[in-house]
Formats: sequence, C-alpha cells, structure tokens
Amino acid sequence: MSRVANQESADTVYLRPEVKIEPLACGWYAWPYLVTPAQLAMNLKFRFLPLMQSFMSNPAVHAAAGSDPKLFAGPFVTLSSNEVPRVRQLFDETLSRCSDLMALAEALKQLDSLLQETASGFSLNEFYQKLPQPLQGLVELTYDLNNHPAIRVLEELLYDEQITAHTQEIFLAPIPERERTFFMNTPRLSSPESMTFKMRFSDQRLDTLAAMRTRPKSFKSVADLFDVPEGDMATFRRLFTSTPPQSANGREYAGDGTRVRYFGHACVLVQTASTAVLFDPTFAVEPADDGRLTFNDLPEFIDYVVLTHSHQDHFCPEMLLQLRHRVGRVVIPRNNSGSIADPSLKLALRELGYHNVEIMDFFDTLSIPDGEIVSLPFAGEHCDLNIYSKHAILLTIKERKLMFLVDSDGRDVALYRRLMRRISSVDALFLGMECEGGPLNWLYEALLTKPISRKNNESRRLCGSDSERAWNIWQEVKAPHVFIYAMGQEPWMRHLMGLEYDADSIQLKESDKFIARCIEAGAKAERLFISRELLWS
Repeated sequence: MSRVANQESADTVYLRPEVKIEPLACGWYAWPYLVTPAQLAMNLKFRFLPLMQSFMSNPAVHAAAGSDPKLFAGPFVTLSSNEVPRVRQLFDETLSRCSDLMALAEALKQLDSLLQETASGFSLNEFYQKLPQPLQGLVELTYDLNNHPAIRVLEELLYDEQITAHTQEIFLAPIPERERTFFMNTPRLSSPESMTFKMRFSDQRLDTLAAMRTRPKSFKSVADLFDVPEGDMATFRRLFTSTPPQSANGREYAGDGTRVRYFGHACVLVQTASTAVLFDPTFAVEPADDGRLTFNDLPEFIDYVVLTHSHQDHFCPEMLLQLRHRVGRVVIPRNNSGSIADPSLKLALRELGYHNVEIMDFFDTLSIPDGEIVSLPFAGEHCDLNIYSKHAILLTIKERKLMFLVDSDGRDVALYRRLMRRISSVDALFLGMECEGGPLNWLYEALLTKPISRKNNESRRLCGSDSERAWNIWQEVKAPHVFIYAMGQEPWMRHLMGLEYDADSIQLKESDKFIARCIEAGAKAERLFISRELLWS
C-alpha cells in the first residue's frame, strides 16, 4: 500500500456518538415553532427577549432555579452569572440581526388587537388600508360565522421574504444527553469544545455529517466541505473519532413477518422485508448499557416517516435533519392554513430540506408495500386551540392492524365507537397517557395576543388520557395488545420534555390503573420504556 493510501486510511473518521447536531435559530434550539417564520418572530419577541432580559437583571434567581430539578422546564435560563455578558451579546445581536422578525411579531400583535377591539361584523375592507408595513400583502382578514375576526397568514409568501435564512445555524457539541439544557429556556452558547456553522437547515452538507455516525469519511474531506478555518481545525477534529461505532443490532429485517421496534418515547419502527415505517423519530444517538436502540440501529433506508403532530417531541428538527439522507417519503396531517397556532408542516419540512411529503386528511389511505397507512382523527392534547395538523394513524401491514392514537383524549367515547365501525378490529393499540401536561401558556404563550387568566390557563392543558378516559377508548377498540408509550421518560428526551416522574407521579399511577384494567379484561398490556421488540409471524 502506498504512503498516500496509508495516510487516507489513518485519516478516515466517524462522528463521535456523543456529538449532538443541533439546529439553532437566533442562537436557540430549533423546535418546530422556530423553523416557521411567523412563530419564530413571535417567540423571539415575546418569549426569548424577555427571558434574556430577566436573566441579565437577576442571574442569581435563574441560577438558583436552574439547580432545582423540579424547575428544569420552567422559564429560567440555566446558565451561571458569569454568562451574563455573552447573553447580553446575544440579546443585542438578536435586536440588530432580527429586526425584520421583531417588526413582524409586533405587527401581528398590533393588528390582532385592533381587529379584536374594533371589528364587530362590518366589512373588513377598511382594515387593509391600516395594515402595518411588515404585513402588507402577507395576510387575509376574516370572520368566523359568529363575527369573530382573525388573521390568516399567507405562509408561502412569508417564506419568500427570506427573513429567517440568516438566523439558521448548526451547533456541534459533545454534550452528554443528561447535560442538555431545556430547549425552550436556555440559548446555546459556544464552548471550547463546540463548533457553530452559519448555514441553512436545508444545506445538503448536513447529510454527509449525519451519515458519518455510521459511515467513515476522510477528515480532510469533511473539513474542506465545511470550510473549517485553520484556527478551528483542532476543535473540529475532536468531534470525530477513528473508532467505528458499536455494531448495529439487526438494523435490517428480512423475515417473513412483521417486526416492531420501540426506540423510546413515541418513536416506533415497523418493518417487513420490503418496507420500513418510522413514527415520530426522537431516538438516542449515543450508546449506553440500558438496552436502548440508537440511530445506528435504524435501517439504511426508511420508506416512510410518519409525523403525527407538530409538538417538539414528535416533530423534532434535530432528528429529522439527521435522517434526511435515508428517508423516502414523509407523511403528515393537513394544517389549518394560515393560523398562527398551526403552521404548515409541509413548509417547515421544506425548510428542513424535505420535498417528498404526503399530506393526509382524516381517513385518507396511502397504499404501501404489504399494507396501507390511514389517517385518523386525533382528539385532545392541544389546549382547545383550533389546530388541524394532528392525526392518529392506523397502519395495516401484513394483515396486522396497529393503531397509533398518540396523545389522544378519550373524553368523547362516541368518536372511538364511530372509528371502530370503519376499522372493525385492531391487533395492537399504542396510546400516550401524559394525563397532566403543561398549561396552555407553557408552549403557546408567545402566540397569544391577549393575556389569559390563570384559571383558564390551568384548565387548558397539553394532556392525553387518564385511566378512565383511556378505558373509554379501549372498550371501543378492544385491542388484544395495548402499549402505553410517549411518556417522555427516556434520558435522551429530557431536554425536550422536562419530565421526570417519581413513583407517586399521577402519570404512572393512572397508566398502571389502565394497564391493570386491560389485563383483567384479557388483553396483554404494558408501558414501554427505553426499547422493545415484537415479532409477528
């Protein structure tokens, strides 16, 4: 072998498994509402800027709260007082670099306030003359049938404005999963071990980087691809290793039946020899000795990724960017077009570099090898907001019927009775039982144009079924196999969920009650955690 060949072999590296590839918008972890322009504007103006101001004014309060595990997901910046100058720098940069977004957010709030105060059923034509400049040509004003006014944002045109392109970055850092700060309360600041690249989320170079979790590549070639400055070369080099990742645990399936693999939270992979369907990808990327399946255990090609709704633990840009190079089609629900609370998942996916997207209305059927995917109504969990972009799924594969009801609420038992008239029978039911959930303002506060009372806020929660409402569902579905999932307890989900149950947590008690009831009725029932594999012949 020549000297050149030996050097190239020695230079072959993998991305270290502990390195996280985080998409950032204006320095903040990019959850779905930071990928879409109007929602990014509202969160910057009315959530992140006030949060940074609060931290700069009294960092000791934030530091004390950040040390309390019970306040992990609260409105407290989890940084030390020493970081005040860097947070102030980010604050000033946000004001200067994102002035168009700030103006858009202010204009949306002002226009909505004007409509709510003065539009009473008379023609809205005169309001078009009063549109703030940032909204001119980008909105339609409407009434509902009870004369309540609303703003419909023309999202497609808003993306044309390119007001978010310069805000997008990719942050690479070797952060252990348990040390990741909560996605909504702490900006990502650089460290001696991290690298930040100003690049669009759709940049195809990310496919090369993500593939290096399992496929080696010359370090020089990837450094050249990312145009790494010579002064940063040592830091960039530490993100890679010449040690191959742990061997994949049966990533491909060639059996005659159906294999179901649980990757944690709501991430479920269903495989036959010819088809792979992956639900709500939020998987671990670093190995551990807890029996987990990781990114490395996913098949080389995933025919369909099914996204059930737009919450950060189901539609996760970080995970989707790393899968992009190995996905065939993405299946999503239709959205309530133009609603501030319900941005288009199709447009968000396009911003993430996905273009082969299948949009489904309720009861639409998508034929796939060995079966079909059917979109079903998804009731509850969205704080009573008029959000359309959510669906449950019936997957029929090799004559097995798997029903994924995600975080559905069983208050209206008649809904499930009607569903089963169409479906007739189900072999396995997957149901989330986060039965308490955060209040309305936890996720949506920045989008509200009027304050909500504490009483009303606490009554409207991001919750699914408790034991009684789950039992309502099972009595209609009568699935012989029941799996409680999407409980957010896996260690790699902490930065997205902020949840850590103890033995007395209502979520565990309620799910235990439901499981016991199902078993008593003759069904096999369990609560999934970390990983699970099922084989059906």
